[in-house]
Amino acid sequence: MLILASRETERHAAGVLSVEEQIELEIQARGELEGLRKEASSEEVDPQAVAVDVAIGRLSRLDSMQMEEVRKAATRRRNQRIHELQEALRKMDEGDYGLCEGCGEWIAYVRLEQRPEATLCGDCAR
Repeated sequence: MLILASRETERHAAGVLSVEEQIELEIQARGELEGLRKEASSEEVDPQAVAVDVAIGRLSRLDSMQMEEVRKAATRRRNQRIHELQEALRKMDEGDYGLCEGCGEWIAYVRLEQRPEATLCGDCAR
């Protein structure tokens, strides 16, 4: 039992993920990806949000245009995160998940728990 505990300590010191941690992170990533996909599919676009031929005041038109840009930016961020989560799941399947793309060291479990799509360790991300 003591030998197993010391191996567990060594493994965590080296940053290597256990099978249980990998499974938890995969479940989390798949859940977040599913939620983002549902959000994307249920998003409604107002076709007249900034239509030029709709008679509204100048300030209302500017407000409408600004809200449309905010919506587009949120959509871009969501699509980027979907792509990053898909890439993380691909790496999980290939066995490359959890390695920092900057230095090649293992990314801390705590960081991956917060952002399963993280590709850089804390040091390289700074």
